[in-house]
Amino acid sequence: MSDIKNEVQKVEKKTHEGVVETAKRFKEVFSNVASHLPLANLSRNRQKDTYTIEVDLPGVKKEDINVSIEDNYLTVSAERKFDEKVQEGDYYLMESAYGKYTRSFYLPEDIDRDSIDARYENGRLIITFEKVASKKRRDIAVK
Repeated sequence: MSDIKNEVQKVEKKTHEGVVETAKRFKEVFSNVASHLPLANLSRNRQKDTYTIEVDLPGVKKEDINVSIEDNYLTVSAERKFDEKVQEGDYYLMESAYGKYTRSFYLPEDIDRDSIDARYENGRLIITFEKVASKKRRDIAVK
């Protein structure tokens, strides 16, 4: 009976180690992917029924940014290019991310697609949009 118990304990230990190792690898892969996603802030102005998405894109040139809408998704794609004047071997530490970035945001049906405006200021893409006029909040006078 003790042989079966030992064997079960070995299997439990291997299973536990496998789960821990898988979690470690998932965390490493996810953190690598997450570091290549541009950070974003989403906000809502309740008085004006407008929304704002701010996407951090430091070091990206305005001409390397694309904003598009397809179905119910607003997609921001951009590319931060490596400065050709400086060689990668010249760095002791390089934490800056270079390459292509893509981030999509779901837009509800009540968003006026024609109201979407995008501007780029100081490394931040600011996208504003509002609700369809018929869906906006309005006060009704009581008579």
